[in-house]
Amino acid sequence: MRLAAACLLFACSSGTPKEPPRAVGSSAPAPTDAAPAIAEVPVPPDAAPPAPDADPRAPRIELTFMGDIMFGGQFNGHWSDEPWDEHDPLELIAPAIRADLALANLETTVTDVLPQDVEGDLRFAATPAQVAYLPKNGITAVTLANNHLADFDLPGLEETPGKVRDLGLLVVGAPRAEEPLFRVETLEVKGWRIGVIAATTKNNRARKRQLTVPFVKDHDDLGDLIEPVVAAARPDHDLVIVVLHWGVQYDDEPSKWQVKAAHRFVDAGADAVIGHHPHVLQGIERYGKGVIAYSLGNFVFQNGEPRVRDTGVLRLGFALEGRCLDLVRFDPAIEKRSPVHHPKPATGKAADEVLSRLEKYSAKKPLSTTWTRDGDRGLTAPECPRRH
Repeated sequence: MRLAAACLLFACSSGTPKEPPRAVGSSAPAPTDAAPAIAEVPVPPDAAPPAPDADPRAPRIELTFMGDIMFGGQFNGHWSDEPWDEHDPLELIAPAIRADLALANLETTVTDVLPQDVEGDLRFAATPAQVAYLPKNGITAVTLANNHLADFDLPGLEETPGKVRDLGLLVVGAPRAEEPLFRVETLEVKGWRIGVIAATTKNNRARKRQLTVPFVKDHDDLGDLIEPVVAAARPDHDLVIVVLHWGVQYDDEPSKWQVKAAHRFVDAGADAVIGHHPHVLQGIERYGKGVIAYSLGNFVFQNGEPRVRDTGVLRLGFALEGRCLDLVRFDPAIEKRSPVHHPKPATGKAADEVLSRLEKYSAKKPLSTTWTRDGDRGLTAPECPRRH
């Protein structure tokens, strides 16, 4: 296959209209015993000074989060072939996706020419035309920190981030050549500074390369590696989000070590911890001032397991006054497999199926979180009331 090298960047501008989110830089703990430091974002010398009492931040913003997205690959010795050119997999769910920042896990290499005669199974690849469905339907940012970005080794690691950014998407968790691997990447959304820390505890093809995604080989180290980055990001950001590709495939509940790590991150200042990889929807916990989604399941994903159909969109709202969480909502969806794999908004009995699963596993200890119904949507208690 043909894969062209792309420059690895950590700052870019989105091409989405109407005050799009934008990446303004990244930073990380210094590789010493000193406290982590956050890089300053330079101010243009000709920028007009703000009015004395003006606050550039919007009074309120909303963020949405989705699980795993891929468009095909090699399974059981043959390359999957779905009619993506004829069918938009996200058009039905787009109203639930659209927000000030919408982030999903893009779990595939992106290349202009799909590979042929691939050795080995479970190798994922997509074209830019397929990935273009994401920004078309409201997704504004993706994480690349997952276990399939390295499916085509160094050429795929080099090319994918540039191909994705060329579509106007913001990228976090991209492969990087320099230490430290774990850092906060700053996105600006309606004047808000949102720090995103992306990592994976899964990497099917982990070996020494010039580039690597932020990968933790031993999950026992995850808390020690990520917590100081969260703490360092907190003072200079309005929101801090930790995005993790982790957990055990098809397990209905997170492992004890995941719960412990996620609680550490919220205690250190994270507003949300967003997880994926298990292919199934797990419980979503309200913990302290934050929200923890241990696994949002599949969103656009070719998978034969019957339990993977339950999915949805997690929507979080934040008020500037008090930096307060004022909305936690889950819009359920069912993954359909024809004419292409796609999420369809769940209503009636389908919504009851998804929300019953969410309620069941969220209520179990130690998550102990109660969800209520608002028609075909799920709600759980925010930190503060929403002001209309």
